[in-house]
Amino acid sequence: MRIPPLARTLAVVGLLILVGAEVNLAASVPPVGLPAVRVLQMALEAPRLIDYEGTKVITALKAGRAETVTVSEWHKRPDMMRLEYLSPEDVAGRLIVDNGTNAWHYEPRLNMAFEGPTFEGDLLSRDLTLLHRNYRLTSLGVDEVIGRQAYVVVLDPVMPGVRRQFWVDRATGTILRSEERDPDRGVILSTYFSRVSFSLNLPDAYFRFRMPGGARVYRMPSAEAGSMSPAALEQQVRFPVLIPPVLPEGYTFHGGALSRFGSLTSVYLRYSDGENLISLFEAPAGSIGWPSAGQPVPGWTQPARLVDLGYFRVLIWEQRGLRLTAVGTVPTETLLVVARQLAAGHEQALVTDVSRRVESDPTVVRTLRGEGLTFPEVARALVLSQRLGADPRTTARFVRGTLTISELAGQLRMRPEVLKQAVQDALREAPTVPPALAGR
Repeated sequence: MRIPPLARTLAVVGLLILVGAEVNLAASVPPVGLPAVRVLQMALEAPRLIDYEGTKVITALKAGRAETVTVSEWHKRPDMMRLEYLSPEDVAGRLIVDNGTNAWHYEPRLNMAFEGPTFEGDLLSRDLTLLHRNYRLTSLGVDEVIGRQAYVVVLDPVMPGVRRQFWVDRATGTILRSEERDPDRGVILSTYFSRVSFSLNLPDAYFRFRMPGGARVYRMPSAEAGSMSPAALEQQVRFPVLIPPVLPEGYTFHGGALSRFGSLTSVYLRYSDGENLISLFEAPAGSIGWPSAGQPVPGWTQPARLVDLGYFRVLIWEQRGLRLTAVGTVPTETLLVVARQLAAGHEQALVTDVSRRVESDPTVVRTLRGEGLTFPEVARALVLSQRLGADPRTTARFVRGTLTISELAGQLRMRPEVLKQAVQDALREAPTVPPALAGR
C-alpha cells in the first residue's frame, strides 16, 4: 500500500535544533549585529529553555511542482513535539507525536501508526565541530518576519549541496522562517510561522500518543544510549556488523549502540554531517516482521521497501542473512546510495585495494573500518599518519572531525598554520574514492 505524497518537513524536525534562545526571557534583547556563531549557539540550546505553539506553512518542491502543507506545531522543553497536519485534504489529520524517547507517526488514510526512536535527542546532541567542518556560517544582518525582528544567518555547504537560510527571532531565538536552496533547482523547501506564541505551560499529556481505534502498528527498533564502535558492537551480537564503504562527502560515523526490539538485540549505527542524520539498524533476517506499508524499491535483487514519513525516510532491505533498516533526515536518493553501497558487498576487495594504494598493512585498514570509518576516510587517515608521523587512530579522529586542527597541532607540537598546510598537502595525495566503488 502506498503512503500518500508527503511534503518534506525537514525544517520542522531537522531545524528543531535551531528553535528558541539561550537567553532569559526577562533579559534585554540581544544587540543588533550578534555574530552568526552566537546566534547558532543560542538557538541550539533553545529547546531546553522555551515552550511554543504556532501554525507553520511549509512549501516543498516535489517532482518539479511546489506542494504546500499547513501544520499546527507544539514544542515543550526540552525535547517534546507534536505536529498536526491541517491541509491540504489528502494529509489533513496526519499526526506526529514525539515525547523525547519515542516518536509516533499516524497516517489517517491508512489508519496505520509508525513507532520509532525519537529524533530530538540526536538533533540536540549534534556535533558542532562536524557542522563547522562541513558548513560555512554567515550573518546577513537583521530582517522583519511577521512583525518581529529576526537575525538572518546562512549555512553554506563546503562541498556542493543545499544552502540553508534561517530567520531567527531576536527576542526568543525561534526560527520564524527558513529556506533550503539547491544550486540547480532554486528554493526546494521553505517554512514560516503564520502565527506563534511563546512561554506556554504545555501539559505533558499533550505529547502522549493515543492509538486510534483499529489502527495497525509498525514498530521500528529503539536504541540504547551510548557510543560504541562497530567492532565493539560486533562482539556483543552473533552476526557481522556491516559498515557503509562510502558516504556522501562530509558524513562520518557519529556513534553506535545496541538496539532493542522486544527480546531482539540488534545494532544501531549513526552517521551525520553535522546537519543531517542517517541511522542504520542491523538484525538477523526474519527476526522482525516485514512491513506492508511503503513502496517496493525497483532494481533490487533482494526484498526492499521505502517508507516516506515526511520528516524522515525509512528504507528496509535484506542481504547476507541480515535485515537492515536505514532511517534518515536526508533526501531519498541519498539514503538509496548508502544502502546500495552496503549491498554491493566488496569489503575484502576494498580492504586489499586501499591497503595497496596507501602502502599500509591490511590489518590496520580493517582496524580503522572497525572504528566506523568509510574507505575514503581510512585512506585519508593513513596518508596523514604516514606524512605526519602520527598514530593512525589519532589522524582518524581528525578525519572524522572529532579532533580539531589546534588539538592535533598540540599533540604533534606543531604550529597550527604549519600543520594546516601539511594536512592540505597530504590529503591531496589521498585517494577519495577507491576504484572498486567508482561508477557504482
